[in-house]
Amino acid sequence: MAKFSSAQQSWKEQTGSIMAVEVQKLFVGKTNVRKSPGDVGDLVDSVKEKGILEPVLARPIGGRYELVVGSRRFEAAKIVGLKKLPAIVRPMTDEEAIIVSLVENIQRKDVEPEEEYDAIVALRKVNPHAYGSPEQLAKALGKSRRYVEDRINAVEAVRTIRKESKADISVKQAPLPKERKEGVLPVRHATFLHRAEEAPTVQELPRKERATQLKELAETIAPLTSPEAENVVSHFVMAPQRPVEDIRKEATYLHAVKLEILLDPRVADGLRRAAEERNTTMEAVATLAIHSWLRQQRYA
Repeated sequence: MAKFSSAQQSWKEQTGSIMAVEVQKLFVGKTNVRKSPGDVGDLVDSVKEKGILEPVLARPIGGRYELVVGSRRFEAAKIVGLKKLPAIVRPMTDEEAIIVSLVENIQRKDVEPEEEYDAIVALRKVNPHAYGSPEQLAKALGKSRRYVEDRINAVEAVRTIRKESKADISVKQAPLPKERKEGVLPVRHATFLHRAEEAPTVQELPRKERATQLKELAETIAPLTSPEAENVVSHFVMAPQRPVEDIRKEATYLHAVKLEILLDPRVADGLRRAAEERNTTMEAVATLAIHSWLRQQRYA
């Protein structure tokens, strides 16, 4: 296992040599969590004016240095044309490097869910005994079990739907409104999608139809607020074969008007049991029952 008393212990507190490393000898390797530096425009301006204020962290690999933390500073330095970069250099195993990179980027809120997921998969491959469960991962990363499970479930749901439907959907930590309109899901929304994907009613659909419906569900809930998205998903799992847009309109309307119905105790008990069995809300069950009756009576 990694030789840290706590996964949250800063890499700045670890022993290592501070040295000026030639930029051409640095490279981003497999242990770095960040696969893309993203937009470094503001950082480039800062480097031009003030230089690199905080050293990167690297490990020696065969005469070169693999970047563990600081890929955005590294990218900015290359753009500015710096020849050398201040770096803390110390030997690390793959396991140690992945943990440090992951924890540091999570603390900076500088990593996306799919990057976190890939790092978690890499950790499990390196040491399945130490990181095989969500509890072990949560302890290593200094996060809650819920945090770890949400990341895993969110990414796996998005990747499965993306693969099976060929849809251009993704999940990000904090997508912009424009991105959400284009189908980029916040983490919370992607966990709702996972819940829908796992529902027995959805699993009963033919594979092709299931992929299409889940794709449409993802695109529908992406721009919505978290409560709105959860409400739509709760209604969706009750009748996943219905047009998703109809489900959204129905769920939105019923939420807005806040119908007040005095139920017979037997009816209320039946709704409660049906909701528990289908892992949804009583409101969603009631909606489906009312909709079914209206159609039978030709009112809808």
